[in-house]
Amino acid sequence: MKTLTFGATHEPVLLAGIGNPNVFEGSMTLADHRALHGSPLPAGRRTKRSVEGVIGALQRDGVRGRGGANFPFAIKLQSIVDQRKKPIIVVNAAEGEPASAKDLGLLSRNPHLILDGAISVARLVGGSEVIIWLHHGSAALGVLRRAIDERVQEVGDISIKVAQAPDRFVSGQVTSVVQGLSGGIALPYVLKEQPSVKGVNGRPTLISNAETYALVATTLQHGADSAGHLLTTIMDAAGNRTIIETIRGTSVSAVLSAAGVSVTNEPILVGGYAGSWLTADRLSAAVVDSIVATEPDIRLGVALFAVADPTWCPVALTARIVAWLASQSAGQCGPCAFGLPATAEALTRLAQGVGSSTDRDHLVRWLPMLTGRGACAHPDGVVGLVRATGESFANHLWDHVNQVPCTSVRATYPWPSLEMPVPVSA
Repeated sequence: MKTLTFGATHEPVLLAGIGNPNVFEGSMTLADHRALHGSPLPAGRRTKRSVEGVIGALQRDGVRGRGGANFPFAIKLQSIVDQRKKPIIVVNAAEGEPASAKDLGLLSRNPHLILDGAISVARLVGGSEVIIWLHHGSAALGVLRRAIDERVQEVGDISIKVAQAPDRFVSGQVTSVVQGLSGGIALPYVLKEQPSVKGVNGRPTLISNAETYALVATTLQHGADSAGHLLTTIMDAAGNRTIIETIRGTSVSAVLSAAGVSVTNEPILVGGYAGSWLTADRLSAAVVDSIVATEPDIRLGVALFAVADPTWCPVALTARIVAWLASQSAGQCGPCAFGLPATAEALTRLAQGVGSSTDRDHLVRWLPMLTGRGACAHPDGVVGLVRATGESFANHLWDHVNQVPCTSVRATYPWPSLEMPVPVSA
């Protein structure tokens, strides 16, 4: 049975008091949470100086969006402060990456930390509405609703609601969130104005990841003691996952060790299914930061480190991931509707040993045509993964192009969403 547990490389702040049981063995009470973390920013009118003080603290501690883009949260917050209309605060807990579990872990064990951050931000900018956006039927839904009920009496100035998103990869994309909460279909659209200017139902909207709001709370409640802290998800070849709290700049090796995962020659997928490959020869220099490794750059993304079995064929595994990603597209733009399926099919033929140099040439020609042309960044991530596979496993890919038999090809893998094969035409 696959597990989901906790760990840390340093004294934890985000995971303080949680310990290391299975994620779903119970959540912290509001009283226990208060004893560890205190209370959110109190209700009341804010002065310009107090707002500037919070923004300065967020800048000082380097609080960034933890949904994958790593964008400075202070800039987002300032953009909301500059608006005249009353804003909406949205907690985006719809983790699109199927293997990422850090938001699920926080929501399941201490949703109060996320609520503290969202309530504090709402009060800071004069908002009165907080919406938590998470996938339909999330395992954390019951815990979250109980936590909201515990706060009914103390947050009369803030309305806290839960909205359930369709359970698909692109539901957590920022424009999907805006469209879904505005009464439309939760699919991406071409962004003409930032949500901070025109978001949900035309109102200024601050949308950020669940962990980001927890980091806002710890910055306000613990000060510099929480600076640089973040959560990562470590997944082994069997699909077991451990949520590790660490500090920016910590070596990837130390984080893997804290999760009980030992690495020798195993390739590591970094940043999510639309991420990049970190090979064993680059591991010693890799750190947990916005850029995990350089030349070529590997970005932290959603802070997923998935350790593959060294006996797996990296080309076949990449083909399986790309086929799944293609199946998850919105299908609204040419790159997603046509480019991603064609890329998946060519790569799958190569992986299965029935492809040719024509498939390779098609991939070389198609990849630049997919980048930057969709309504969202979904095709860009797929292109990045395919390119990373070519860079990290060039010889292996070349063998497949030349139909050299590969005995390591698998149809499925024990990682989330990869357990069942995606039909691909020959």
